[in-house]
Amino acid sequence: MMKITKLLPGLLLGLSIIACNNDDDNNNIEPPRDVNEVRVENNDTIVAYLQSHFYNYAEFENPPADFDYQIRFDSITDANRDTVIPLIDQVVVREYNFQNVAHNLYVLVVREGVGEKAKLGHAVLHDYEGSLLNGEVFDQTFTPRLANTLRVSTDGFNINATGAFIEGFNRIFQELGIGTGFVENGDGTITWNQDYGIGAVFIPSGLGYFNASQPGIPAYSPLIFKVDLYNFEDEDQDLTVAGGQGRSTPDTVPSHLEDVDGDGDPRNDDTDGDGIANFADPDDDGDGVLTEFEYDKDGDGIPDDYNNDGTPDYLDPDYPTVENN
Repeated sequence: MMKITKLLPGLLLGLSIIACNNDDDNNNIEPPRDVNEVRVENNDTIVAYLQSHFYNYAEFENPPADFDYQIRFDSITDANRDTVIPLIDQVVVREYNFQNVAHNLYVLVVREGVGEKAKLGHAVLHDYEGSLLNGEVFDQTFTPRLANTLRVSTDGFNINATGAFIEGFNRIFQELGIGTGFVENGDGTITWNQDYGIGAVFIPSGLGYFNASQPGIPAYSPLIFKVDLYNFEDEDQDLTVAGGQGRSTPDTVPSHLEDVDGDGDPRNDDTDGDGIANFADPDDDGDGVLTEFEYDKDGDGIPDDYNNDGTPDYLDPDYPTVENN
């Protein structure tokens, strides 16, 4: 994977503002309603929208010469009812259990993308537009942004490992593939090859901001995000805390590969049970030997297992020990 920051020195780096995780967004929070009640209401509202709207799939199937490859939604009316396909027949439903409640996420893959799909733990180069179901846009990008899908932070004492975006938005990137790159135009601009992933996701508030209102987003609002995924790169986000300060301590294992149980989410993998997910923990098995010295010492690209017990050394608290390392 080519290093994106070297290719595009003018790229905007960092977290997308509106789509960011709402752990720290505590403005105007009202006492929460029952989450299951809201879940049912939101799901009914989203389904009604999907049944009554379509997107410009005909333009994607046969692009006009001046087509901008932007998703556009429109209402189904008596005049077009027999000639268009409703969104409800084109989306895929994904169920995600978030904070012990199962929510339906509705994903529209307009163009899958020719390359590998991103995983939780990658940094994704993307564009997005966020709107309410009534079409009001509350945020959008005008330049591709590179942002982590997972976040590691510290309060000076504890290490916190979370999603970097709201949960529903974070999940669209695993549905889309990247493209083959871009062409430099000679004037400092680039044109992306038309083979990157394009899609949209319809998010219930339980996978969004729920009762925490945001600028342009009323509490309990279902959301729509349109997304272009151009590329991604590996991240190694392990952190240590000393003297009340966090220090980046990469362990040579990319964050997306710290998904030990293979469920697609590295946040719930904590081998040593210390409350810090492996992707944020420089000593995954808690044996006193840092993961970077246990993972692949012989450099063959395969995690080491010197005692051949089937558990890689960096996840095995019994071997190697500090003495025989």
